[in-house]
Amino acid sequence: MRVGLGTGRAAAAGIAALGERARAGLRVRGVPTSSASARLAREAGIPLARLTGPLDLAFDGADAVDPQGLVVKGAGGAMVRERVVAAAARRLLLLVDGPKLVASLDEWGRLPLAVAPFAADWVAGELRDLRPERRPGRSDDGMALLDLSVPRGADWRAVAARARALPGVLDHGLFEVSLADVIVGRPDGGAAPAA
Repeated sequence: MRVGLGTGRAAAAGIAALGERARAGLRVRGVPTSSASARLAREAGIPLARLTGPLDLAFDGADAVDPQGLVVKGAGGAMVRERVVAAAARRLLLLVDGPKLVASLDEWGRLPLAVAPFAADWVAGELRDLRPERRPGRSDDGMALLDLSVPRGADWRAVAARARALPGVLDHGLFEVSLADVIVGRPDGGAAPAA
């Protein structure tokens, strides 16, 4: 089985659980979405593979999930690789805890962007009405990371499309998923689908 390994706290828990299964005999290879996920997978005993074809499954976390399946990802800066792995996977599962389920993405309020460093200042200027903030450092792919402040009531798809249309913007953190593929963890260690 070839599995995409997401980035972040929830994905780290998934990597640890998959590592237990691998040590018990499950034949699996992981395709990590970040250097942090690769390190966790190696520590958990999951053999790593490059993304060379379709994946059977991928799992990842999310920053916020609304009732229509709009999702914000990218607080960890790995949304470009996360989107590629999600596209390569036959199924993407999002692992979240209850507070990540929001009535509206307005409760989260930020949309991450991955931008070519050369274009970052210009992109920030073009999107100045969205109060972009540049994070220190860069993504694993060397991209500058900007966070846009999305106004309450805004059309998140339109904001994402506007940003993505700018030269130099590689990707944004807005994803769309089926709520049936969002697994909500409970404090007692159990889990259930969001839908």
